[in-house]
Amino acid sequence: MTLPISVSNLRFGVRQVPMRLPFRFGAVTLTAAAQIHLFADVETRNGHRAQGVAADMLAPKWFDKDPSKTYADNMNDLIDSAKAACSAVEAVHEPASAFDLWKLGYDAALAWGESRGLNELTSAYGSTLLERAIIDGLGRAEGLSYFDMLRDNHLGIDLGTLHTQLTGVSPADLLPAKPRATMQVRHTVGLLDPLREDSIEDAARINDGLPQGLDQYIAQQGLTYFKIKVGGDVDADVERLAQIAEVISGIDNVTVTLDGNEQYSDPDLLVSLLDRLESGSDPVRRLYNSIIYLEQPLDRAICLDVSVAPQIHSLSARIPLIIDEADEGLDTFRLSVERGYRGVSSKVCKGMIKALANLGLCKTFSAEGPHHYFVTGEDLTNIPLIALQQDLAHLAAIDVEHVERNGHHYVRGIDHLPESEAAACHGPHQSLYEDLGEGLTSLKVTDGAMDLTSLQVPGLGVKAQIDPQTTIPLDTWQPEDLEQVGTVQ
Repeated sequence: MTLPISVSNLRFGVRQVPMRLPFRFGAVTLTAAAQIHLFADVETRNGHRAQGVAADMLAPKWFDKDPSKTYADNMNDLIDSAKAACSAVEAVHEPASAFDLWKLGYDAALAWGESRGLNELTSAYGSTLLERAIIDGLGRAEGLSYFDMLRDNHLGIDLGTLHTQLTGVSPADLLPAKPRATMQVRHTVGLLDPLREDSIEDAARINDGLPQGLDQYIAQQGLTYFKIKVGGDVDADVERLAQIAEVISGIDNVTVTLDGNEQYSDPDLLVSLLDRLESGSDPVRRLYNSIIYLEQPLDRAICLDVSVAPQIHSLSARIPLIIDEADEGLDTFRLSVERGYRGVSSKVCKGMIKALANLGLCKTFSAEGPHHYFVTGEDLTNIPLIALQQDLAHLAAIDVEHVERNGHHYVRGIDHLPESEAAACHGPHQSLYEDLGEGLTSLKVTDGAMDLTSLQVPGLGVKAQIDPQTTIPLDTWQPEDLEQVGTVQ
């Protein structure tokens, strides 16, 4: 049953977050990040009220990789997208479903972005923040978890209006009997990440209470799933993968995904990479045989071009390809299937309702045969409390088995949180976090998995009340302020 809501008093805040390790992906290296927060007052027709919240990284050179744009340009585009979506919803004075409000914000943000020549991924960003904030507020107001809201369609989601193939399909038709209670961590291995503890030079050692080398993470967390970044240079990638293969060679039942972040310019180069891995040393061949998919290896400028479709089909027959950055519009995944792709990433920064619709398409296409299509869980450095837990609550609801996680790796635990939110990590969400002593609390990973049971709370996975006063007001912050805590290179 749809629960109409009214939304008001939309406002933004920012937190600046230093990184403990430089994170190299694609052509970018981050040593600091800015996290935007959106707060929304939500009231239901029952007269129940609550504050909803969402948070996300303002990631440069992921949404828009135009080399002529500065990192500040990228961040300001994302911020203005959110403002455009929120302005459209604030103009609504009658109660409406969360789905209708999201679609209104989505359409407004896309129209705004089109007027400025932006791609759809950038333009839609603001509507995904809005989506999470209003869903969180509705759940908190009515005492409903995210899974409850999907199962009983309190959000009023009409998938048939997004894809005709999904006419008559309800969210409940796509969900498991209950949300997933545990989830495997697929550990990110960035292009600059140290692989062995004993190879780290003394000057580069962090000594901050958390692992630094990949071998340390494996030993301490029992990891078996890995997401490895590749950079587009076949020789360099083969060498790096051979080094990683040696580190993970002793793990039973290892699972690997490769992420190209659009760095490969030609499908033939991908074929060369795979051929060399397949014919490599024993550890390299074992790594090759453990790869379950390739994530966005090709530049989005060519990856959906009809001219490369035969090569995509051929590659996917070997190892399935999925789209990530190229998944710009609501129809993009459907088009990608025609081009030969087998899967699509779920990231809350691309939209939860969109991911649910893509899941519906995967189930529909898989039932029609002959191939299996799937949704994966990927990360844009989701950090505690809000961004991490909202993403996990969503993935638990749609039954994703394993997810890339890197926020706990590149950011030191919950050091960036105010005491009011840190208390939730030690209280209602203590099964998701662990106290490592000396004031350090971080994501808890045991036998490679996280315990998600604490996320089944009213709202979108976050029990704590979030105080806007603990963020920097957006109108007093500029992207250049990140220089106070780190750099973007």
